[in-house]
Amino acid sequence: MPVNFKLNINEICYSIQGEGFHAGRAVIFIRLQGCSSKGACYAAGMECDTEFISGSEYTANELTEYLKTIHPLCRSIVWTGGEPCDQLTDEVVAWFKDHGYWQAIETSGLKVPPNGLDWVTISPKCAEHVIQKKWKAYSEAKGYHCDELRYIRHKGQSCPQRLLKAKYYCISPHSDGMTINRENLAHCIELCKANPDWCLSVQQHKIWGVL
Repeated sequence: MPVNFKLNINEICYSIQGEGFHAGRAVIFIRLQGCSSKGACYAAGMECDTEFISGSEYTANELTEYLKTIHPLCRSIVWTGGEPCDQLTDEVVAWFKDHGYWQAIETSGLKVPPNGLDWVTISPKCAEHVIQKKWKAYSEAKGYHCDELRYIRHKGQSCPQRLLKAKYYCISPHSDGMTINRENLAHCIELCKANPDWCLSVQQHKIWGVL
């Protein structure tokens, strides 16, 4: 079946997943260009780790051939951004699934992800009731909202409520750029100890010194 999609991509990087359930897994990160929800991050006091100026356009065949040059054995993609749901579609996911790729996405939850993904991580940038409303049909079909719900926490913030249904619940300490904030880390450790249904997720790639 012919495909006509094109993706604007900020960065493609072969590295190790540094956080969440799949920490330690070798993956190809595809950072899609742009983000319709960046205002929500700034309003929440968070800085985006993606710039929105540079980027290159790839067709389906161009991207598939390029991924083969990154590592011939790696068949794991993490779609990230920005907001990957701005560009990612059922057609894109199906294309790479047909080419043998396991696919995960890291999203803000402001848009429903396409079908066919193997792992969905929500790092909420809006109230959970907004996500519940937007994802109603998706969650009813799946039986859950996402595979992994990951919240960032500063010192003094309380443990999130479990309003969204997920397979895996994570609390991640807010970092100071590439430095792990020790006070935030200590606070998140205590939150997980007090709420054992939540797991600690540290951005270990910053400790390991990898992208």
